[in-house]
Amino acid sequence: MKVNYDSLERKMKNLGFENVTSKYILTREYIELVLQEYNYSLKEITTAKNSSNLYEELKEPINPKYLTTRPPMIAIMGHVDHGKTTLLDHLRRSNVVDGEHGGITQHIGAFKVITPVTKSQLTFLDTPGHSAFLKMRERGAKCTDLVILVVDCDDLVMEQTKEAIKHIKNNLELQNPEDPDSVSKLVVVMSKIDKIPVASDRKKRLDTLKQQLVNEGIPVEGLGGDVPVICISARTGENMDVLEENLVTLGEVLDLKAESNSKQMCEGYVVETNKDPKIGVIATVLIKRGVLKTGAFLLCGNTYCKVKRMDDENSKVIKEAKPSDVVQLIGWKDVPEVGDEIIQVKNEKIAKKYIDERQQLIQEEQDEGRVSQMNEEAFLSKGQQKLRKQEKLESRKNRSFKTEDNITENGNEIAGYDGDVCKEINYIIKGDVAGSVEAIRESLMPLKNKEVKCNVIGEGVGLPTENDFKLAKSTDAKIICFNLGKSNDVVELKNTYPQVELKEFNVIYHLIEDVVETLTENLKPIYKDKELFKASILKVLSYKIKNRTVKIAGCKVTDGLFRRKQDIIVKRGKNSDEMVEVYRGKLATLKRNLDDVSEVNKGVECACTFVKFDNFEEGDVIAGIEKIPVKRVFIPES
Repeated sequence: MKVNYDSLERKMKNLGFENVTSKYILTREYIELVLQEYNYSLKEITTAKNSSNLYEELKEPINPKYLTTRPPMIAIMGHVDHGKTTLLDHLRRSNVVDGEHGGITQHIGAFKVITPVTKSQLTFLDTPGHSAFLKMRERGAKCTDLVILVVDCDDLVMEQTKEAIKHIKNNLELQNPEDPDSVSKLVVVMSKIDKIPVASDRKKRLDTLKQQLVNEGIPVEGLGGDVPVICISARTGENMDVLEENLVTLGEVLDLKAESNSKQMCEGYVVETNKDPKIGVIATVLIKRGVLKTGAFLLCGNTYCKVKRMDDENSKVIKEAKPSDVVQLIGWKDVPEVGDEIIQVKNEKIAKKYIDERQQLIQEEQDEGRVSQMNEEAFLSKGQQKLRKQEKLESRKNRSFKTEDNITENGNEIAGYDGDVCKEINYIIKGDVAGSVEAIRESLMPLKNKEVKCNVIGEGVGLPTENDFKLAKSTDAKIICFNLGKSNDVVELKNTYPQVELKEFNVIYHLIEDVVETLTENLKPIYKDKELFKASILKVLSYKIKNRTVKIAGCKVTDGLFRRKQDIIVKRGKNSDEMVEVYRGKLATLKRNLDDVSEVNKGVECACTFVKFDNFEEGDVIAGIEKIPVKRVFIPES
């Protein structure tokens, strides 16, 4: 463009850029803005390469000659304890629910099922219903073809049901009035109907459920839509054949196809990951297209896998996996992110090349988000930067030593509370699978208020390591383990680091309850005053000692036993309802008939003085107080 620097600098300042120097960094948007001033424009980039779409160029186009019919992939969703896993147990003739801790599913279970009646193959994902597993349910809706929404006949539509419906509407095709050929990929079942034996009562509950679903935006069959609502009992088997028929028929209507040929590069999704101390990283993968074989190279996020071993859902070793199969893959370099897409590549060299490029793009995207900060730092002189660091350090020190102030809550005193200081309770999370760790982190991070907060400083899949214990020791963190078995190595580490608190859980709501209890224990204590005695000031006396005037309160004890060493308050007002506190502290002296005494009984007159207080008046009331701790409840910020 042949524009000199001085001209460019003036132009930028006219456009509103501040602190422009030769080190000023420009984003693409800023460059385009400046070039407009010179009647110059950049070439349009239709698909800019970024960390999210980099791997798209590796995907092969669909080859129609390899397309074959594949089984539908079905997610089972619904509120906690509404019967999702029991339904799946009936289909696969197993008893998964008895093995679930607390009777609830706590990570995605992926299974291939041969149905009892039609002998058709269906692939199921059983997603957790507990509120903590929000992202797991969202992934379940995203990577499947159909969804079964399970609703208990007693509870009907609950909070997690509504949340599941939200994911369904966002990620699944439902019948659209503007497109009469569209087909809803949803089946609703009203479960546990064996609890309602009378047919008329069942119909009432079914009608109520249908209306609730319509209110939530579900196009229900019989009310202008095509989503069937089937009454079932997975425990007795009632109408399970009807559900099976609907699922198989819907799969046939959708005419699901995928390339089932070894020449086609494989694609799929990671639905779960865990770490075995002997085997290493294991990822549960749902195959979407292609045939996966042992020895293949898979790219996923910032890691890759050379498939050393492939197991089916029953831990049986297999040699290949086809579309809609669920397999456990061993051979990962690192733990892949749950929900990430897997793409097969020809060799390890290609995998490493793309991972390096992706990490570089991620760094560039992070740097782009920091452009304003980097420009500001570049403008500041070294002396100014040093001064700014000193100011931040001094600010932290001031907050650390500011602990004398008190505030009140509901009229009660919070001892030593500093509004600028929030106590952090550090945690390190270790879980059986990545989905569990993610769910725990998402549940703990919102647990905070102005006094105390939960801070997750580390997390990982598998048993705690020595590095975890070292980190916990240096940061005063607690280690929480979820669904991890006993280990002699962990016992030895606990003995080596006795100061580190380690707790084990198998049910997520027990874990959350324990963390909330810990946060509650770390709230600043609140005290309320309990009055032990009262005395009325009848007369104010004064006399001089060595040019100093001393004021004495002549009192009469009206209630309780007046003790000299007790904390006291002085209250003033026309009547008991209008009393205000004018002093809080201690008695300096307490006398009866010129004698020093430690206590005075009810109805007896006495004289007293106060520590650093002589502004009392006739009619004031002296009350002896004891600070009683108030039980506090942790309430997170909304």
